Amino acid sequence: MAPTTLSLAGKTAIVTGSGRENGIGAAIALTLARNGARVVINFVSDSSAARAAKVAATIQAVDAQVLVVQADVSTPQGAAKLVNDTLTGFSTDQIDILSPPPLPPSTHPHNPSPKP
Repeated sequence: MAPTTLSLAGKTAIVTGSGRENGIGAAIALTLARNGARVVINFVSDSSAARAAKVAATIQAVDAQVLVVQADVSTPQGAAKLVNDTLTGFSTDQIDILSPPPLPPSTHPHNPSPKP
């Protein structure tokens, strides 16, 4: 896939759910990277670590900057970890692209019922 004409040089992107090499999140991350963005690959479980590393290797192969962060964004602590690791890892003070935005805990697919 050829990059679009949209330059994302200098932009920082977090792509949640991008830790599976054949998933939509990985494709989004690769597209952002091909257009110049620094990309964070996010995955949740230890069992996905090797797959997330494969996604990162694919992004590195297009000469893009990439970080891999394990964090569960369905919790406030996990979301904070993802943001903090991104800001620190890329030595930046802002995140320009968040794809897809994490759902609030009450609407997260693993927690479909709002808590009282």
